[in-house]
Amino acid sequence: MDFVSPALTNSPVLIIGTGLLGTSIGLRLRALGVEVHLQDTSPVAANLAQDLGAGTTAPVTDPSVVVVAVPPDVTIPVISQALDQYPHAIVTDVSSVKSKIACGLQSHPQASRWVGSHPMAGKERSGAIAADADLFIGRPWVVVPGEQSSAVAVGVIRDLAVDMGGALITMDAADHDRAVAVVSHVPQIMSSLVATSLLEEQTTSLELAGQGLRDVTRIAQSDPLLWTSIISENRVEISRVLKNISRDLYALISAIDSESGLDVISHVIADGNDGVARIPGKHGGAPTRYAEVIVLVPDKPAELGRLFSEVGEIGINIEDFSLEHSPQQPAGRAMLSVLPANAHELEVGLEQRGWQIINTSRKGAMPLVVAIDGPSGSGKSTVSRMFAKKMRLAYLDTGAMYRAATWWALHQGIDLDDQEAVYQATLSMPLEISLDPENPRFICAGHDVSAEIRTSELSKVVSKVATNLDVRANMKARQREIIAQAQKPDSFSHGRGIVAEGRDITTVVAPDAHVRVLLTASEEARLRRRALEVRGSDDATTLAATRDEVLRRDRDDSTVSEFMTAQDGVTTIDSSELTIEQVVNAIETLTTEVCRG
Repeated sequence: MDFVSPALTNSPVLIIGTGLLGTSIGLRLRALGVEVHLQDTSPVAANLAQDLGAGTTAPVTDPSVVVVAVPPDVTIPVISQALDQYPHAIVTDVSSVKSKIACGLQSHPQASRWVGSHPMAGKERSGAIAADADLFIGRPWVVVPGEQSSAVAVGVIRDLAVDMGGALITMDAADHDRAVAVVSHVPQIMSSLVATSLLEEQTTSLELAGQGLRDVTRIAQSDPLLWTSIISENRVEISRVLKNISRDLYALISAIDSESGLDVISHVIADGNDGVARIPGKHGGAPTRYAEVIVLVPDKPAELGRLFSEVGEIGINIEDFSLEHSPQQPAGRAMLSVLPANAHELEVGLEQRGWQIINTSRKGAMPLVVAIDGPSGSGKSTVSRMFAKKMRLAYLDTGAMYRAATWWALHQGIDLDDQEAVYQATLSMPLEISLDPENPRFICAGHDVSAEIRTSELSKVVSKVATNLDVRANMKARQREIIAQAQKPDSFSHGRGIVAEGRDITTVVAPDAHVRVLLTASEEARLRRRALEVRGSDDATTLAATRDEVLRRDRDDSTVSEFMTAQDGVTTIDSSELTIEQVVNAIETLTTEVCRG
């Protein structure tokens, strides 16, 4: 038997409410050897949970812990009754809304024995029949102490969360309700709205449904009564989020109805990309883009099991998995998400075992994306060009794109302080970029501006454009398009991939790059390098002249971009005492390690 917290082994645990969560908690506790008693207003539901092995419906007189797992709209009176009836018990609830409960219990004389909690786990199916003892393993379990909750009570409920296998998080009630409105409650509403729109559609239209529609509407099958209660209890925070979405939705509708609204549509899609990039990936941290190996699986018994078994024989770890059935087809499409460096080996291994692979990468290894960020003068441009040349990859200097936008705005006679005018000019900027690392060039309106955008005069004003949030959104979208194009066979690098460097690359533009590096250096080293690059000397006079340019640019850009501290999954390389060749070799070593998985 696994180790169980003393508070759960010294005396019984009572679970009030035997739906999905209550029964799942009971199953988990029983597996740990804890004595569990069950209560429910429905004897049928309680008996079903008992039959499933979640505990006994026999009465209990002195439980150590009471878990209230009832709908949010009746949680307060049930907690109050439990506090009154069981004077020695620590009471928690698993409601998905906390502020109203905390407020409702403030005046209770035994409020110190209540601690709110919320396991962020569930299913579209409700009731005890859908319960699972492993439901909470690895899922966030939020502990939400009340203002009067005692330290002992908080400790007991924290232990309960750990015993359930949850990933422990502590929040106050207001922050919790604000968070779940965004990550749980509003997604449920939006999924239901999309599913509702299907009611009036022709059956022939729905026969075209692919995985995208199924993904969006998956949670629309949830319990209407339960979700009515949840939404009602968290109405303030849900309304706040929906109003923001409504504002964007009306703007999008107007743009779609208008022949001149393409920039609004582009903004919505680009902002969506930025939002998705903020969702933590596997094991937390920044999300990772995996290569997808698509396998045709016959719709026969044991075929899916055979596929998993043979993937294991090949020695490749499946990072994620989904299965899509095509209408009227005797097979399904299994999407196996793996590390990009492992995709080709997996395809070959499965084909050798008789599996039919579609969308294969037979022509070679998966395209490589390397993202390099860092402050001015850290050497990222020189290093990136040398590494791209060595690896035969395309090269993109995203910082130069902002310089080109600055040149274009000035060329058009636009005041750089007029942010809207600068943004509109950027939208129409006719910019062509050469991705050749040996000869990177920027051509604007047919004019090669590669040298002009590097002048000190332009460097002094480029931050006005680089900190324009609308310009940044437009540039990010362009940069993502370039990175995607460089991974296609007809690109400059023949689809081998790209090295992209500049602000926001590792965190926003390409957070899913295979290799992400924050290249940094001491202030002295950065000033010296930039002085040599721009002015050809690093004596005291040129260093003084360069100081304001470099430090001010970093200071201004840091208001809209994080490039001084490595985020999760980003490797920091300090180049202060390293030669360019040593930095390039370090990145090559890192790339080799990543590609080997």
